[in-house]
Amino acid sequence: MKKNNLWRLWLSALLLAFPLYLQAQIITLTGDDLKPLQGKQSALYSFFAVQDGKLQPVPHQWVQWSEEGYPFFEEDGSTKLAGDPQRIDSQDRLLLRFEDGGPALTSTTSEKIAAELTVQQGNESRLFYLVKNAYLQSTERYVQFDPDTLTIKSTDFALTMADHNLFKWNDFYFRGFEGKNGQRQSILDTLKLRLSAGVFGENNRITLNNNNLDPKVKQVVSGPLAALVYASTSVKVARVPVLRIHNYFLIMPQQVEIHSRFTLPGLADTVLERPALDISLDGNGLYNSKLVTSWTGNNVAITDGKLSKAEKEMLKMPLKGDNWIWFGTGRGFDMLAQLAFVKGFTTPVSLLYQDDASQINEPERFTGQLPNVGFSLTDLPFGQEFYFVTRMFYSKDSNGLSPGQYANALLSPTRTTLTQR
Repeated sequence: MKKNNLWRLWLSALLLAFPLYLQAQIITLTGDDLKPLQGKQSALYSFFAVQDGKLQPVPHQWVQWSEEGYPFFEEDGSTKLAGDPQRIDSQDRLLLRFEDGGPALTSTTSEKIAAELTVQQGNESRLFYLVKNAYLQSTERYVQFDPDTLTIKSTDFALTMADHNLFKWNDFYFRGFEGKNGQRQSILDTLKLRLSAGVFGENNRITLNNNNLDPKVKQVVSGPLAALVYASTSVKVARVPVLRIHNYFLIMPQQVEIHSRFTLPGLADTVLERPALDISLDGNGLYNSKLVTSWTGNNVAITDGKLSKAEKEMLKMPLKGDNWIWFGTGRGFDMLAQLAFVKGFTTPVSLLYQDDASQINEPERFTGQLPNVGFSLTDLPFGQEFYFVTRMFYSKDSNGLSPGQYANALLSPTRTTLTQR
């Protein structure tokens, strides 16, 4: 008992000594992190933490998963729910805000504490308490998705979509970003999706972009920490189905996850040759911004309207292993992006980076690629499903860390310890 008390006091001191790396980032745990609770009804448990010396309720959210390994939506007929929707199982995901965790509870409480959850990210540890049949409940909500206007609003950013199209990203605002001359400025020009392929021959290539893709929003699930959106897309060329896409969006206060399943049906092989896919975000006049990646060494890309020698070298380097792209404006907005390949990928992938003040690259709202940043995938095979996850983390200044340190803090596995009481 004395040893446990000493450990709790040490943990409390550690919380005060270390800076908060992750701010309001959401952490994701699985049912396997909560094995003693598996099989029990999830609705019975609330999460609490010590705040200002008192045990207070904090928001949490359960996300169901499918047997196939994707976020589960009832309207997605291609998947089947894993486990019981009312009970905690190994495939369930639990969302928590890391900063909501607190120090150890040292006083008595009337709440019925079922377990103590220690969560460690990087060098920081925080405690959450699972309370059974709690009277007090958190009522805070951090994000909202409006399916009628296709508008996202969180405590930290806002994003609008044009033409009621989930792929036509429009104005993007981040709290604290400094625009030109102190004016409010959209950080984003647009999202660019581009599928190119030869049609009945390599010499007759066509390109499909956002304007040719019309995703149908099938289901929206709203929660306190994340809005979940399921959409599907189908594309035909010469009346032949050439592309099927399932997208599962997890929209959180300072981050977005896009789970993408796409298939080029085997029949498309009779129409298309050497298909390629580009995915990128085009910035709106973000001069003097810097870009660093995990696979291009010490090279730094600086947005100035023209490609430098270092930037050209970066474009020649193929992506290897786990990857991330860090982008910093120096004006109150940084982004860390990761493309995680989960299933089906043996195709070559490389950095897409355009830094040109006058280049026109549709779809486009503002002249120039300043910069246009993303990934290029070439020689996609037919008749095979691909599954990848795009993760984007937003912050004011990467918490003052270097790109590598920040990426390590965010992308390193979360370590947990659950102690039943």
